[in-house]
Amino acid sequence: MWWAQPSAPEGASRGEGIRKQLGRPDLDPLQVLVREAAQNTWDARLSTLEVGFDVALTKPDQSGLQLWKDLLLPAFGDDTSLRLATVLDDPATVLLTISDRGTGGLGGPLRGDRVFHGSADFVGLVRDIGRTSRREYSGGTYGFGKGVLFTTSAAGTILVRTRCQWQDRVQTRLIAVALGDSFDHQGRRYTGRHWWGRIAPDGIPDPLLDDEADAVADALGMPARAADELGTDIVIVGARLGSSAPPKADDPEQPRTMQEAAWFIGSAMLWELWPIMIDTPHNATRMRCRISVDGHDLPLPDADRVARLQPFVRAYRSALNGGSPVRSRTPAVDLGRFAVEAFMTPVRAHWTDIAAPTDGPMHHCALMRQAGLVVQYRPGPQLPDSDVSYGAVFRTHIDVDDAFAAAEPPTHDAWVPKNMEDAAARKLVRSALRAIDNRMREYAWAEPERAAAAGTQPPLGALSSRFASLMPTGTGSGAGQRPPRPSGRSTGRGADTLVRTLTPPRLIEIDQEFFVVTDITALSTSHPILVTATASVALDNGSETDPPAGAASPHVVHFESLDAAETRPGADLTLTAGDPRDWRVVVHPVDGAATRIRISAHYTQVEAH
Repeated sequence: MWWAQPSAPEGASRGEGIRKQLGRPDLDPLQVLVREAAQNTWDARLSTLEVGFDVALTKPDQSGLQLWKDLLLPAFGDDTSLRLATVLDDPATVLLTISDRGTGGLGGPLRGDRVFHGSADFVGLVRDIGRTSRREYSGGTYGFGKGVLFTTSAAGTILVRTRCQWQDRVQTRLIAVALGDSFDHQGRRYTGRHWWGRIAPDGIPDPLLDDEADAVADALGMPARAADELGTDIVIVGARLGSSAPPKADDPEQPRTMQEAAWFIGSAMLWELWPIMIDTPHNATRMRCRISVDGHDLPLPDADRVARLQPFVRAYRSALNGGSPVRSRTPAVDLGRFAVEAFMTPVRAHWTDIAAPTDGPMHHCALMRQAGLVVQYRPGPQLPDSDVSYGAVFRTHIDVDDAFAAAEPPTHDAWVPKNMEDAAARKLVRSALRAIDNRMREYAWAEPERAAAAGTQPPLGALSSRFASLMPTGTGSGAGQRPPRPSGRSTGRGADTLVRTLTPPRLIEIDQEFFVVTDITALSTSHPILVTATASVALDNGSETDPPAGAASPHVVHFESLDAAETRPGADLTLTAGDPRDWRVVVHPVDGAATRIRISAHYTQVEAH
């Protein structure tokens, strides 16, 4: 039976006002839905090796919809607040079910006025609005952000079945919650908030419990669970699937089909949740995501095998292993770790990129807190060569994680320091964002290495005709450092390089044979420098230096001075102090494949002072 919340004499929050608390994020509503639901699944995880996060899209036939109508209709009053009857009478109605596994379900008391010092997730989702999480390093809460569950429904209605541990036993709970517009009924004002369940003697709706809850959930076709399996299923009634991007800018948007919505949700899972989907030595628990349409699973690739995500994955693992520290000066505080990686922009578009922050070359930093969920892809300068992408990661330090959590809006999709009340915390967040922007600017400013594509004869294929560049990735006394001062301290900016390319790589013909060449110059001739060129096959998802058995591989033939006075064979070139000459790297490519050339350099000796 439905129960509508009457407005209290002292006033109450109206449904339309609660929906507005979510704001108008730049993200697609389905992307916000994935973020919010997955964050709360992750926060509710148990000590297991895997947490399951499933999204299922179904379009019930008339008999299936009739079961829902028998259960949920009539709604309270004349249903002008929810339009539930209209939605359930529409044969195009889609049910979107979000399920988790390996979580503790929505536990705690059934009523919001009960004093309880443990986890009260049921009240947080079903009763309260704007609750703050008390968990350490949580990614999200059932606060205002849960509003996306209701705004995604054309009827503003969700059905929740959860199984949790309560008072030393397993308990199943089933309740429907709706968020509509405020309305008047029989001379009384109502907030627009509704609940369906079993009305208690005191007039408050409580959930169906245990066997009764399971019987109704099974009849409606909700996901099956073992008798003792904890977790939650949330059904969004009449899911709004949004619109697909038009083929041309001036074409009208078209409503997404269920298949298109599944592709988008699957892509959003990868782009928003990849840090908790991949294997890392620092976190034994990982999230397993799954998306299905009418019972058919959409194959979801491993996050670390998605080409455009790979630089972020590598940078994240680097940050976990130490990375580059980001600190504020006053006060002297460790804010987090930063790392950056670059790679060749993939040639072919793929459905996994639908929810990516850009459809062009990546030039972003994935911001994240201790929870490991992506908060935002903050854009930095794009590299001059559009065939080159880079991905950076910044992860907050454990001691300042709460400050960054306070900078997030209800949708947890940015850090907005100007909205923070605590001046000290606001300063820390601003300092971190400024440092991140500076790191990306320095990275984009530094002269990149180059890669060229080559084959035995032009014209070459789409992949083989592209150029790409990569920044040096080595550490230590390498391409990004100058000789130490007498005091032992480094001089200059870390972005400076010892060797710079003079010309884009190009395919040339020598004695009826094709070679890839690029010209380089030393930025300093005051100390001896050892330059090493490495050639590899450039793939969409990186490079391959070790070819399959029996396959050819590109190799560096020689260096030759641009004045044609000297040729030095092999992949190493020693530039002596005071030698001002520029040099050309000559590479023998592989037939029909793209070739990447990586240039590294370091000082071979340091003068004594």
